[in-house]
Amino acid sequence: MDILLEIGVEEMPAGAVYSGISQIESVLPGLLEGARLAAGTIRVLGTPRRLAAMVTGIPDVASPEVSRKKGPPLAAAKDEGGSWTKAAVGFARSQGVDVEDLSVEDTSRGSYVFAVSRVEGEPALQVLPGLLAELVGSLKFKKSMRWGNGEVRFSRPVRWLLAIAGGEVIPFRLGELESSNVTYGHRYLGSGDLIIDVPGSYEGLLEREKVVADQDRRRAMILESTREVCAREGMVPVVDDGVLEEVVQLVEWPGVLLGRFDRRFLELPREVLVHAMQDHQRYFPMEDAKGELQAGFLAVQNGDTGCSELIGRGHERVLAARLSDAEFFFNEDLKRPLAERTPDLEHVVYQSELGSMAEKSARLGVLVGGIGDSLGMDGSTVGMAKRAAALSKCDLVTHMVVEFPALQGVMGSIYATRSGEDVSVAEAIREQYLPRRAGDAVPGSVQGAVLSLAEKSDNLAASFGLGHVPTGSLDPYGLRRQALGMIIIMIERGLPLSVSEMVRLSASELEAEAHGFSWTDEAESALAEFFSGRERVFFTEAGYRYDLVEAVMAVDWDRPLSVKRRLESLALAREEGLLERLYTAFERCHNLSRGKETGEVSEGLFTEEIEGEVFALAREAEVRLIEACSRLDFQAAIAALEPVCGPVDTLFDDVLIMDEDPGVRVNRLSLLAGVDALFNRVADFSLLTWD
Repeated sequence: MDILLEIGVEEMPAGAVYSGISQIESVLPGLLEGARLAAGTIRVLGTPRRLAAMVTGIPDVASPEVSRKKGPPLAAAKDEGGSWTKAAVGFARSQGVDVEDLSVEDTSRGSYVFAVSRVEGEPALQVLPGLLAELVGSLKFKKSMRWGNGEVRFSRPVRWLLAIAGGEVIPFRLGELESSNVTYGHRYLGSGDLIIDVPGSYEGLLEREKVVADQDRRRAMILESTREVCAREGMVPVVDDGVLEEVVQLVEWPGVLLGRFDRRFLELPREVLVHAMQDHQRYFPMEDAKGELQAGFLAVQNGDTGCSELIGRGHERVLAARLSDAEFFFNEDLKRPLAERTPDLEHVVYQSELGSMAEKSARLGVLVGGIGDSLGMDGSTVGMAKRAAALSKCDLVTHMVVEFPALQGVMGSIYATRSGEDVSVAEAIREQYLPRRAGDAVPGSVQGAVLSLAEKSDNLAASFGLGHVPTGSLDPYGLRRQALGMIIIMIERGLPLSVSEMVRLSASELEAEAHGFSWTDEAESALAEFFSGRERVFFTEAGYRYDLVEAVMAVDWDRPLSVKRRLESLALAREEGLLERLYTAFERCHNLSRGKETGEVSEGLFTEEIEGEVFALAREAEVRLIEACSRLDFQAAIAALEPVCGPVDTLFDDVLIMDEDPGVRVNRLSLLAGVDALFNRVADFSLLTWD
């Protein structure tokens, strides 16, 4: 049979709808499996006013539960005459079966008796009420509320519960609410109560009541409508994925209307117009075939398209007011060059314990200089990066950014250009916060990359120095996102920089500013644990084997570019079979020398020719390894290890390592320890697995 559950609520925020869908998709299959109710398919639908789960192919009766319990050995279960012993009788009684029903099975440890019991499954209609009550009760939201005198918590007040199996109601309660077969259509366009007789009629009946329950269909309808409306105007919609996903969950009966605004507002920067339309009003901007923004927008409505003209005028009035404000702020800001705002930053607090944004800007100048020196950047490029650092926070005291905080960096870049600053300075100011999120662009200029790394390093130093370490889901300063940004920048831009060195440089500047800030060993340790944890997640999600990630991180977590290249080389060597060959040689050296007394290798104590050969090859490999690792050429580093493997095998086959002579024994163990150390210049081979 098929079942349908619908939770009817007051209008939920889009994020809560997606969270509810995700939770049901995650929890429901496990509940059904635990109840031994195999499902055919599970679909979860969501709108602002409802979360629904549709399950097909549920059996009428849960599958039986078969239990197999291992008992005593056969020798203890039966006596010499073949009769059951007291041990067997007691075991059978404890399992609730007759002793004659015990079975005998051969195992790897001999013959044992087993008790096999079978419990028939319950009818699905008896199991489902408790299962659905558990499902609904398990849903948790970032922000929940109570209503009336009840103790139930949900994203918004729950107004009805629909639960049917086939044509029968599945009875269960949520607070004072009882489930039924009644749902409701569109809040304004629907006709009231709607009885659902069978799950299969749910979507069709709702659509008659102006509700498209399937979020994928609503998304497709919105996209198609935006294209149709724009095509009539000879335009193209600018569809932001985030805005699209949000508006999908703001409507149940989607329609798209065209609005317009005064062409004079096109004199504003494109970023300002797009931000005002997308982020503030959830509109889609329009552009012509050349990509030029036009004086129009698309709004998604939740209702009768016959009222589009009236609704559109309302949208136009709201946007006109927003753009008028932006126009005023922009013109006011242009009256002062960006650099003249630097003194104003002394009155903007960075963090209460760490002084002002003026001090932070000064630190960023020192940081970009240090990073530039590490990269060997020329003086002119470093100078531009320092100029960008000095101006990077000036837009925080502009009218536009005070009103539209999300435009910080963007407006600084625009104002820098209008103030006559070099284009590279303006571009670096724009790129200082990139990447803002996963999938976002990385800085395109070296000055922007350096400034972005300086910004993020300073934030890490400040937070960890003050003990503000992310825990669990709490990350109020967005440090996980910033650490991820640093990893991506260094990898994408090919920057072999040390995370700890950049953070320590910032920490030393913070200590010099005498705010009582102190960078401790505990802060250093917490940073290493945090950042390496972010790298583990990043590289594992990128598809690298967990053992390769652990092996590399054990020797070099501090330089993400180095980590990436080590992983690439190890993954290739594993694919080609070379890594296993190297591991065999490493394992023999590592296992025998580990924990033993070792020291400097003395060639005078060699008694076999192969010892000298291994020693010479190891020294040659070490030279090649050091040179290859300095270039981050880990394919060459791995190749340098290969010539040592064959002689190591010969050494083990032909020479007794644990010689009776203590001096010879320690010398041979020291030789093995030296070879062991060579492998660990690339990765900790002891952490590799071969599953």
